[in-house]
Amino acid sequence: MPKSWVEKNKLKRGDIINVDEGSADLVLSPNALTEGKKSKEITIEVDDKSLDLIKAEIVSAYLNNYDAIDVMGKELEKHIIKVKEIVRSLTGLEIMEQTSTRLVAKDLIDINDISIQNIIRRMDMITRAMIDDAILCLDGKCGYQSIEHRDADVNRLYYLGFRTIKNAMGNPMIAKKLGMSNWELHSSKMVLSRIEEIADRQKRICRFLSQVDFDDKTLKELKDIYRNFGDSYLEVMKAYYTNDRDMAYKIEITNKDRILACEKFLEKCACEGHGKKAGLYCQCVPTAKAMEYLKAMSTFIKHISRIVISLD
Repeated sequence: MPKSWVEKNKLKRGDIINVDEGSADLVLSPNALTEGKKSKEITIEVDDKSLDLIKAEIVSAYLNNYDAIDVMGKELEKHIIKVKEIVRSLTGLEIMEQTSTRLVAKDLIDINDISIQNIIRRMDMITRAMIDDAILCLDGKCGYQSIEHRDADVNRLYYLGFRTIKNAMGNPMIAKKLGMSNWELHSSKMVLSRIEEIADRQKRICRFLSQVDFDDKTLKELKDIYRNFGDSYLEVMKAYYTNDRDMAYKIEITNKDRILACEKFLEKCACEGHGKKAGLYCQCVPTAKAMEYLKAMSTFIKHISRIVISLD
């Protein structure tokens, strides 16, 4: 057997190999699906580091599938509340030990309980609700804080999906448990990333549109554009779930129309000043930023359509 295959599957002398005899193929696979998981541990020092850097290191350790994350330092106590919030935002991590200078978090996730498709569907449902809420926010019927909380839920699911896929791509036994090929894992990772980015844009769009006050006619035009984007997102996810390439092609070729709608809306607002608030500048800057995020949303929708087109 090839040495690289033996090492990749972490096989050793005496391990059992499954043999599947097909009509013209002989398929070998490791019979080690219940193999004990080797613990990976990492220590993160917090002294002389900003909270942003500490967060980046904890999240990185989580995404790199460390089973135990040991956060240590004399300055831990001044960051302890935020560090605990970071740990609790990562699905499966539980704080097992805590002192004034040390916090130990361990991963308690069982790979057998994880479904990548379920994670994608949950992220999708939350993102749909965020798009609906963003449109309601234009009428002042939804709080921006609600969208922020949902974005945090999407991030939590994204991190879980990302680390699971990364683990599976480096371990054929886990990929087999998930029932996914390497291309399916890669495609799922791309879909996870695009949904997370679309959800993030809803938060940012609402933040900027809350700073403007359009007249009724302009507000209706903006809501129509936004609803069209929302419909395109629903269609591309339907195409993904049903592997509908025709629908995916439609989303692909209409991306330019969505981008053009944003540009025309911005140009109209800049030239005519359709706002109740005084001062054209205070209307144009947040509107321009919101339109850029809408255009980015459309691009991410297009990327999902391309993933559907590439699937067998």
